[in-house]
Amino acid sequence: MEQDCSHHFYIHEHQPEGCSRVMTRQCGDEGCSRGLANQTWYWGDSSKDLIASAMSGCENGTFCVRDASTKGDYTLTLRFGESNKLIKIIVSKGRCGFAPEELKFDSVVQLIDYYKRNSLKEYNRQLEVGLIYPLRRPNIDKTMWEIDGVHSVEHLLCQLRGLHAAHTRILRFDDQISAELDSLREELQRKRQARAAFNAAHALFLKQMELITKNKDMLTSESELAQININIELQQRRLDSIRNQQEQMTEQMAAIEARIKESEKSHSELTPKLSALHTELNRCQFRLCQLNVPQAVVDKEIQEVSFLTDAEPEPLSRILMQFHIRWQPDRFLSVDCTKENGMKIVRALMDCNPNNSDGIFVIRPSSSQANHYALTISNDNHIYNCLIEHRFVRCLHVSSIASILAASDVPLADLVFFFFCTSRTHYDDFVSSVFLTEHFFLSF
Repeated sequence: MEQDCSHHFYIHEHQPEGCSRVMTRQCGDEGCSRGLANQTWYWGDSSKDLIASAMSGCENGTFCVRDASTKGDYTLTLRFGESNKLIKIIVSKGRCGFAPEELKFDSVVQLIDYYKRNSLKEYNRQLEVGLIYPLRRPNIDKTMWEIDGVHSVEHLLCQLRGLHAAHTRILRFDDQISAELDSLREELQRKRQARAAFNAAHALFLKQMELITKNKDMLTSESELAQININIELQQRRLDSIRNQQEQMTEQMAAIEARIKESEKSHSELTPKLSALHTELNRCQFRLCQLNVPQAVVDKEIQEVSFLTDAEPEPLSRILMQFHIRWQPDRFLSVDCTKENGMKIVRALMDCNPNNSDGIFVIRPSSSQANHYALTISNDNHIYNCLIEHRFVRCLHVSSIASILAASDVPLADLVFFFFCTSRTHYDDFVSSVFLTEHFFLSF
């Protein structure tokens, strides 16, 4: 959440969400922007929402600078007190600062360097923090697809399916964690109420014991003394029982609090992952839009993947969620490669890497079955071809595998990620190699 801290903080921005260019402004005096484009903490004309997403969960003192909505000015975004503070950097007549009457700096870089060494409480007494952790801007001069070169519709659709599947899995798991947190918090509240009742009962029985002991000193009859001793023993047993229940309740509460802490940690770890996947999905859909792919086609792909991930076995979902690889489909998928060419390319790369030739692969259209893909992969100085079957459009699994993956349709990107981390020994006797790392990928 972003909050105002003084009248120099502002909220309203009118920029679209998503990635943006990194470039310096043409201010009234270009000296204020001197050296700005070379700073890792300068995010150019990035949107407020993009920066808020990137800064979520960061430490106090994390900061970055972006272009303000008023031409020539800038915005310092600072993480402080579990929220983002927006401070306007005013530029006027070749000077800059946080207030019109205090334009003390020759450039934005000089201003940032000053507050790296000094606390911002000089500007606002509420901000007892310096600029400690620069938030490094991503490489947003180009999209991921422009960086990797090839960005055909088929490659982008493949990436879209993989990204949406990953986003859906994490979102579903996050929903489970949120539901579990709600249940644990309710249970903890009930335990607290029960412990409060035990504490009240314990205090009551202590008073009873004090009263009985006091009355005992006033008795002289042996029969009355015997009776009151029996009563004292009974009260003591009840006190011991209450103490045991108090201890058990305390232990149970500690266990619940530990589970809550663990679930909250898991939730906080998933939040930036969801945000990053959301950003990648937006970029991918934007590129598809640029390539004139109808929105109905994109929606259909997303709907199919949503259906399949909903039916996906939880053990498989948890395995796929562990993958942090983000290979581009144009590194392993060739949409116009024949079986013969695929084998030639794999063999050529094997010859170039004689000491590490297993696991070089390409996914290509099947030469024997229309609308199917095939895997060409090296292992033990041989090249094998495996048909990739699918029961639903573009959701695939390798034929003849006898595992949980065999009963599931997954996006092609997930198939590749799965076999990056898992040997195919259990799925085909003749292929025991795992898929290799990026420097052995095929790029077409």
